[in-house]
Amino acid sequence: MTETHNTQGTGESASTSRRTFLKTAAGGAVLASGISAGAFGSVSAQGIPTPWLDVQGNTLVDPNDSTVKLRGLNIADPKRLNVTAPARGKDASQVVDLVTNNEEGWHPRVVRVPCQPVDIGENTPGHIDGAPEPPAYTQSQLDDFLETHLDPVIDQLEAAGVYAIVDMHRHWKPLKWASGVPTAQDDPKEMINQDLHEEVMMFWETVGPRYADRSHVIYEIYNEPTEPGMWADVLERDWVKYVWDTWQAMAQPWVDEIRKTADNHIIVGNPGWSTSPEGALYDPFDGGNLSYAYHIYPGHNPSMNENWDAEATNAQGVAAGPDGDETSVYEEFPLFVTEFGWDNTIVSNYLRGSTSDFGEPFMEFLESSPAINWTAWCADPIWLPKMFTLGDWAGGDGFGDSVGHPYEDDIPVLCEDRPCSWDLMTGENMGAFIKQALADRKDDLVPGGDGLPSTTPTTTDDGTDNWFDDATDPDGDGLYEDVNGDGELNFPDVNTLYQKTGSAPLPETIEMFDFSDDGEFTAQDVLALFEMV
Repeated sequence: MTETHNTQGTGESASTSRRTFLKTAAGGAVLASGISAGAFGSVSAQGIPTPWLDVQGNTLVDPNDSTVKLRGLNIADPKRLNVTAPARGKDASQVVDLVTNNEEGWHPRVVRVPCQPVDIGENTPGHIDGAPEPPAYTQSQLDDFLETHLDPVIDQLEAAGVYAIVDMHRHWKPLKWASGVPTAQDDPKEMINQDLHEEVMMFWETVGPRYADRSHVIYEIYNEPTEPGMWADVLERDWVKYVWDTWQAMAQPWVDEIRKTADNHIIVGNPGWSTSPEGALYDPFDGGNLSYAYHIYPGHNPSMNENWDAEATNAQGVAAGPDGDETSVYEEFPLFVTEFGWDNTIVSNYLRGSTSDFGEPFMEFLESSPAINWTAWCADPIWLPKMFTLGDWAGGDGFGDSVGHPYEDDIPVLCEDRPCSWDLMTGENMGAFIKQALADRKDDLVPGGDGLPSTTPTTTDDGTDNWFDDATDPDGDGLYEDVNGDGELNFPDVNTLYQKTGSAPLPETIEMFDFSDDGEFTAQDVLALFEMV
């Protein structure tokens, strides 16, 4: 969902967040390396380690093969947040500050970051003009979006000890991903929307390698393929199989493109606004380390009947097969519910719902299996269904139109001194309920399990540690602040260093990373390096 999709607490200031990030980085360092965390607080207080994730059977696992279940929330597109910050009251960095502030009771283990072609290419928002025709952006616009708006959020979430889902966020009608419902005689490759295919391919050709060395980054290849949808049981209806075959012809090349350079976990959407993940039961995608997306809201049929764990009307549940012998997707593969939510104050047939009628029973479903991961939509006061309202400073109920056309209209300056407060929605609305659900489960099935993430150092053939070979000394002071060798001093250097604090560098390299100037290489050096960023 976004703005006004028609088919389906207050944070700390940016200036104070540096100390929060510092403590987070330190906490992650000591936990990942096995050093005592006593001086820095517990996992629940300081974020979590974010090692590489893989799939075993139907669950995510960490490098120790311990089961991992990710729970979190969505934010709005970071460019939209930055451009509309004078009216919204917060920019993207300040929103991340808010929703990762452990001291204020926020404990997401993953944040989904929608990357909207509407915003990348500065098109008319979908609630005004529907989906922009592909290509919706140029390579130059994509590069600028990544450097200016997405990279800082990715770095910030890494430092906070939170996984990040990079979501290619296409969804608006009337754009179709294929020309019609395919038949047995149709060639799937001839049915797909080639212009759309190439637009998304540009995205993943650029983004795939960009974060290929970032263990906390997860890729979601396409938010919500619209029509044709899979509106019947894929295991019992041939025409639905043909839709899935055609979707594979569209989307498998994107997975293959990512896999050329990146082993990051990938979430695969499905036709019909990602309400039908059971195509995986018929023919799973290739590429390994995959999960399947599921999006659901109060107005969908399975929600009205509380039968998400079934085939359900229009095949909008997560199961398929003969009556009485159905199989749920999460019994075979990890399921990632990357969108769900409700708002008891709006008129949308799909999005209107209450905590008691939808939120509580659906949370029971989400927590019924370790194979079901989730991110609630949306930690925003404007994109619906929303978790917040704007504070009194806004002088009203906010913007139902997502602040008009942010790339043509003037943005009203309602917040003179950002960040301005957002008020968490309570009662029968989702905000407080989701925040509490995350807090209640903050230590459950996080990476490390009963043990700790693997910190086995990289070695050369002669057995010596060589993880620091790429590090550089940008300012010539004898300290190698550019730990990962990308030519800059930034958050990824802090992350690289804290993952290596237990790998015992050779004696002659200690002074290279002795940022605390105590003659040793410890978690204190992670703290000192962070102060330099």
